Amino acid sequence: MSVAALSDGSAVAWNLMTGTLMKYGLLAVNVGLGLFLMPFTIRHLGTAEYGLWMLVASTTYYFQLLDLGYGSGLVRHVAEADARRDTGLVNQILSTFVVVYSGLGLVAAGGMAALILWGVPHFPNLPPEQVARAQALLALMGVRIAIGFPMTVFGAATTARQRFALNNAVAIAVALVNGAVTYVVLGSGFGLLTLVAATTAISLLSYAAYAWTAKQAFPELRLRLSAFSRTLVKDVTAFSMYLFIIDIAIQIGFNLDNMVIAAALGTSAVAVYAIALRFADCQRQLCNQFNSLLFPVAVRLEAAGHSGAMPAMLVDGTRIALTLVVGVTVCLIGFASPLVTAWMGAGFEATIAPLYVLAFAGIVLVGQGPLGNVLLSTGRHRLVAIVCLGEALVNLILSLLLVRRYGILGVAIGTAVPVVLANLLILAPAACRQVGLRSTELLRLVAIAPLAGALPSALVVVVLRQSVPAESLPAVLLQGSLVGGVYLASVCAFGLSSVERARYFDYLRRFVAASPIGRLKAAQV
Repeated sequence: MSVAALSDGSAVAWNLMTGTLMKYGLLAVNVGLGLFLMPFTIRHLGTAEYGLWMLVASTTYYFQLLDLGYGSGLVRHVAEADARRDTGLVNQILSTFVVVYSGLGLVAAGGMAALILWGVPHFPNLPPEQVARAQALLALMGVRIAIGFPMTVFGAATTARQRFALNNAVAIAVALVNGAVTYVVLGSGFGLLTLVAATTAISLLSYAAYAWTAKQAFPELRLRLSAFSRTLVKDVTAFSMYLFIIDIAIQIGFNLDNMVIAAALGTSAVAVYAIALRFADCQRQLCNQFNSLLFPVAVRLEAAGHSGAMPAMLVDGTRIALTLVVGVTVCLIGFASPLVTAWMGAGFEATIAPLYVLAFAGIVLVGQGPLGNVLLSTGRHRLVAIVCLGEALVNLILSLLLVRRYGILGVAIGTAVPVVLANLLILAPAACRQVGLRSTELLRLVAIAPLAGALPSALVVVVLRQSVPAESLPAVLLQGSLVGGVYLASVCAFGLSSVERARYFDYLRRFVAASPIGRLKAAQV
């Protein structure tokens, strides 16, 4: 039994469909803004100033670790209580964590102040003239982070009710406003500090919008300080502490790369590596939107006693994830060189090799997404936490060893190797055992579709690169779209059986029928 079958005629299908579409809408906005604004921003600020911004932003990511894993743990406990229709418990959980997150915000503010006063002035390879600007940037970002902590409860309420589209609509609006402000500020001749101050103000205003979405998703929401419960803090912490370890691993695995590069090679190298990271992040984001919605759905399935649906969800989710990411990766690797040149101009050739390595790791990360959701929702969070932490520590050690000899390529290799090994050799087999599938059976079920699309589309890439080299960004995007079309056609024609094609089209019909337009047409008939 699949998720779509379970939710026939229910709001789940509609929430998943609209949430996924809105997340892709947000991704399209962010990618579109990034394609224009990143080179625009680097030209106006210069690589050293942009690299300083990325370096400071990387340090602020670590303050998000003060979340202590409560974000996902809060979603899990709210979703479980809401599945049992215990509105009182939902309000008590959310009220309790307003208090908890307010305390964490104060801790973040204190830690940021300490970093400003004592950390920044002693950072390696940071010129004296950049110290004051880095301190001011940290202060601005620190205000946003500290205030943002207690606002987390509103996002948890909306997500637990699976009203994904509401939060994504706000995020799209905020991204567009931020893009417009960035263009106006830099185009008017202002510098980095003014830009960060303006975007911080927009982020603070957006918190009111997220509070509104929570009230729309959960009209019964009532936050009261008197509802604080130490018992609930202990219950959520028992799960969240392992998610905290996973968060630490993620920060070490990706965000520490910029600090390793800055310490060894300087901030200009950070700017070059940031381009590879941006493309790799776009690859994952483009293919990971559905995966990110599966966790609260899996939690509700487990809480409602529908664990028998897990194998079908795992197979369908992994097949969809791999099919998407392999297609995107064929285009990304095939057109990486002309894409970087057309987008950023000359001088960024060193981005290409690290991008190849990170793109390959991205296939594994996206494909593992549904498996990770199954493990987290079925009580195997300890295993995920331990593996992720070990993966991150190996990543750090390899990056430190390889950066001096191989530069930013060595850092990319240090990131990719543990990601691939940990996910393929440990987490994937564990998820299969959890739902009663053999690893070889899962591989057989999910690998045929992406392989059927990859071979002919890769051949088309070779033909296009040799016969009609793309020399502009529109030409690269046009050829990439052509390759993507060949990939999807090959998947449908050769990668799916007639039964699977019929089932996926049936899912699509169910989603359409769940929409307001579908219900209106049904009523008219």
